[in-house]
Amino acid sequence: MVADNPIVIRRYEVGMSVEALASSWARQEQAPDGAVVVIDNEISGRLRGGEPWTLRGADAVMLAMVARPKMDPLHEALLWLPASLAAADALSATTDGDYAVLWPDRVVDPASTVRRCAVNVLVQLGPGRVEHSIFAVRIDAQSWPEDQRASAQADEIIPPFVASARRYLEMLVNDPTALLAAYSDRCGQMDQRVRVEMLPRGEARGRVAAVDRDGFLVLESPTGMIERIAPASLRSIETVS
Repeated sequence: MVADNPIVIRRYEVGMSVEALASSWARQEQAPDGAVVVIDNEISGRLRGGEPWTLRGADAVMLAMVARPKMDPLHEALLWLPASLAAADALSATTDGDYAVLWPDRVVDPASTVRRCAVNVLVQLGPGRVEHSIFAVRIDAQSWPEDQRASAQADEIIPPFVASARRYLEMLVNDPTALLAAYSDRCGQMDQRVRVEMLPRGEARGRVAAVDRDGFLVLESPTGMIERIAPASLRSIETVS
């Protein structure tokens, strides 16, 4: 990955979802690393876990980037970290605000914890490698303060998002410890008590101790028992008192 690669962008007025369009481009036409799809209206937009996304047009920004990291596919859950951090950076660059991340897929206003942006990550695996990953970003422009809504434009958000995603992906490959530290510093759940609902059923409670080198959330119970939660096992997570 080269930081000064030009950004190749495809724009659509309507489509099934940004993930589907970006993944098809990556599979069928070998879209380059850092290529971006922007869509105005999604027919079937979905967030992590299949949660429907219904905002469209001027109420939202929906884009997806193709990433081709040279990484161990066993650590694919780590890809949620650069995707979320890059989305937070992009919002900070365009609004001059400060944003926190909530594991694994939310970017929030740290003061109110209002969700400003939802992230989704899809991974296409090949024999012993990651063929490509899709970093999808959906920004809820309706939730932004009135004086910041003019900044909720794809053309404003794409350059800082792609630049940050490339930087964090290089960290993931070359210095994962630095990536984990950057995420920990930005994560609003660190040291907080949370309740996690699991898929297909069950729950876990504990203090958020870390996100580990596999990209799993590490919970510590009051008795000192450790539990690791994979993004794929998560139904929902909430902070509790």
